[in-house]
Amino acid sequence: MQILARYIAIAFFKNLLLALLGLSALFLFQTIITQLNDYEFNQLLIYSFYDLPKMMVVVAPPAALLATVLTFAALSKTNELVACYSIGISLKQIVSVILPIVFVMCCISLVAQDRILPAFHEKKSLFYWREIKKRPDFFLDVKQDKIWYRSNNMIYHLRTFDPKTERIFGIGVYVLSEDFTLNEFLQSEVATYNGSGWDLGQGKATRFDDKSGFPVVEPFKTRTLKIKEGPKDFKMIEKEIDRLRIKDLIRFIANNKKSGVDAKSLEVKLHSRFSLSFIPFIMCLLAIPFSVSRTREGRLGRDLMIAMAITFIYWLSYSICLSLGENGTVTPILAAWLPTAAFGSLAAVLLLRMERA
Repeated sequence: MQILARYIAIAFFKNLLLALLGLSALFLFQTIITQLNDYEFNQLLIYSFYDLPKMMVVVAPPAALLATVLTFAALSKTNELVACYSIGISLKQIVSVILPIVFVMCCISLVAQDRILPAFHEKKSLFYWREIKKRPDFFLDVKQDKIWYRSNNMIYHLRTFDPKTERIFGIGVYVLSEDFTLNEFLQSEVATYNGSGWDLGQGKATRFDDKSGFPVVEPFKTRTLKIKEGPKDFKMIEKEIDRLRIKDLIRFIANNKKSGVDAKSLEVKLHSRFSLSFIPFIMCLLAIPFSVSRTREGRLGRDLMIAMAITFIYWLSYSICLSLGENGTVTPILAAWLPTAAFGSLAAVLLLRMERA
C-alpha cells in the first residue's frame, strides 16, 4: 500500500501543480488583456507580477478540483482504479492519500494570506502611486491603530474613516516647511468634507515658533484643512486592508468599532481569509463522487464540464454571501462560511451514497 500511496500522491501532486500553474497563467493573461489600454505594457507586467501570489490563492480551489478529476480519470483510463478495487483497496483508502495533500495546500494558502500577500500588496501599492500615477509625494500605510498618509508638505494620520458617512474620526496633521521643518501640528476628533477641503471640528493647533523655540497651543472649534485627498481617495483604505496581517486586522476592526464605525465589511474580509483557504478541501471532496462515477465510462470531457459547473456555482454563491455580509443582511461569519458548509454537506452526502452503493 505504501508504494501505491506514493504513486497516487505523486500523480495527484503533478496534476495539482499543473492545474495551479495553468489557471494562474490564464488569470494573469486575462488581467493583462483587460488592462492593456490603461497602462504601459512594462508597467502592467510588473503590476500584475505583484498580484501573482494572490492569483495562486484564488485559483487554488478550482485547481484542487481539476487535479482530483484528472487523477481519477488517469487511474480509470489505465484500469488502475479497477485493479485497486480487485485487490481490496477501497476508494476511501485512495482518497485518504489525496486529502492530506489538499489539507497542506489549504494551510499554505492561509499562511500565504497572512505572511506573503500583505508584503506583495504593499509593493504593488507603492508601484501604483510612484510609477503609474507619478505621485512620489503620496504615501499610504494602513497600520493596526492608524492610517498614515503623506501628500506634498503634509503628513497626517487617521484613526478611522467611515465610507458611509464620509467622515474622518481622529485626525492628526503634521505641516512641514520646504526644508521638512515641522511648522504646525493639527489635531481633531472629527473631519467632514465640504467639497473642496475638510472641516475640522473641536481640535487644537500646535504652532512651533522659530524665535522662542516653544510650541504654542491654540484650541479651535472649526478649521478648514486644504488637502488634495477627498472621500474617494480615502475609500481606497478598504483596498489597502489587504496589507494587514490577520492579527493586525483584528485590532484594526476593534479600533473601528471603538470609534463607532460600521466594521461589517472588514469582519467579512477577516473571516473570508479563513474560509477561502479551506475551499480547496471542499472542492476536492465534491469532485470525487462525480469523477469516480463518470471516469468509469471514460468521459473526461463530461467530468471537466461538471468540474467547471461546480466551480462556477460555488464562486457565485460565495460572492453573493460575502456581499450580503458586507451589507449587513447576514452576519460576517455566516457570510464567509455558509457556502463552504453547504457544499461540504453536499459532498459528505454524495460520498456516503457512494460508499453504500
